[in-house]
Amino acid sequence: MNLNSPLASMKFTKIFALLGPGIVWAATSIGVSHIVQATRAGADFGFALLGFIILAHVVKYPFFLFGPKYAGLTGKSLLDGYKRVGNWAFYLFLFLTFVTMFFVQSGVTIVTAALAMNLFGDVLSLSQWAALVLGIVCAVLLIGHYKLLNNLLKWMMLILVIASVIAWFAAINRLGFTPSGQAPIISLTSAASIAFIVALIGWMPTAIEVSVWHSIWTTSQVDKPSKISAKNATIDFNIGYITSFLLAVIFLWLGALLMFGQGEGFAQSAAAFAGQLVGIYSTALGEWSWLLMALVTFIALFSTTFAVADGFPQVWKRAVLLANSEKDEATPSETSQSKANKAYIISLALLVVGSWWIISDFSADIKALLDFVTTVSFVSAPIYAWLNYKVMMGADVDDELKPQGWFKVYTLTCLTVLTLFSLFFLWWKFLS
Repeated sequence: MNLNSPLASMKFTKIFALLGPGIVWAATSIGVSHIVQATRAGADFGFALLGFIILAHVVKYPFFLFGPKYAGLTGKSLLDGYKRVGNWAFYLFLFLTFVTMFFVQSGVTIVTAALAMNLFGDVLSLSQWAALVLGIVCAVLLIGHYKLLNNLLKWMMLILVIASVIAWFAAINRLGFTPSGQAPIISLTSAASIAFIVALIGWMPTAIEVSVWHSIWTTSQVDKPSKISAKNATIDFNIGYITSFLLAVIFLWLGALLMFGQGEGFAQSAAAFAGQLVGIYSTALGEWSWLLMALVTFIALFSTTFAVADGFPQVWKRAVLLANSEKDEATPSETSQSKANKAYIISLALLVVGSWWIISDFSADIKALLDFVTTVSFVSAPIYAWLNYKVMMGADVDDELKPQGWFKVYTLTCLTVLTLFSLFFLWWKFLS
């Protein structure tokens, strides 16, 4: 097809216009899990952990899909669905959200701050850069420029994909398809290996609870709940999901080609870590690319920080609306809406302050913080997966649109795998 033809241009414009919450979801995903964890996997293990990246995308797919699909079909978020399952599910999700929100936000922000320091220099300390990043994010969200940034994210994700593919081709052209360095064979059953695999899968492509945020973002795009709305939301999500998978493989490949067997691992310090991360691109493409890739990786992580900072407060905003709504789920009153808006502002302020406080304590050991928050997501994944399945099987979804046939078998198999993984880790960690 001629991409310069009017028909091709119209198709591209139509698809690009459909993109929205799925790209925000991708921005949430293509951050720590890809640029940090996947690259670490390649640097430390070569291609040995590629199967786990594939497995993570396969077993989590249906539970992420349920977010936009449920929102498109019903006009409600998964959080609404949790409340229909039972108040216990609703409040369990809120409890787990409160427990993890500060650590998740600090995990993505500290990497963003380190990349900012690497890009702009150490004119500020890491904690000061983190405070600046969080301040900008907070201001943009409160002012209401989310729609503008959503459009910018589409282009930044496109730039990141193109730059990463170019770096991948350049690295292969210079170094071949497989790592040239020789490294000691690391047992995947060792304590350190298991711990890292758990951390890798925990946020690969991202934590399953992000499906709730995705469903909330999608409801803002749905004018009229219908099969068409669900189809459009699914297309949007699938584009983001495929992008996430391809970039995860590329980042692992780059880590393997450029660092595996070279006698150099990633540093514990956030600032040194960020320098090594950007250095991977300049090694593959040449010194000319350093500034470009320093900027692109910073914006990629900034977009993740932004999406996470919006996701958690959106949960609390929606929770307040649901807690104050009538049992018949009538349209929220102005009073309820006002309380919900206040909940967004208060939770955003608490999130910013709490995560910055954690960053000030963990700035010397970035990998420990990231491994902790990703491990928590790994252990809790089956809970969110089961709740998402229960919501999709609820009475407010037509029978023909519920998971059925081979897809239902696939979904239940994925839920079983996630549960067994979580139970194995808990047994290994505390009882083995």
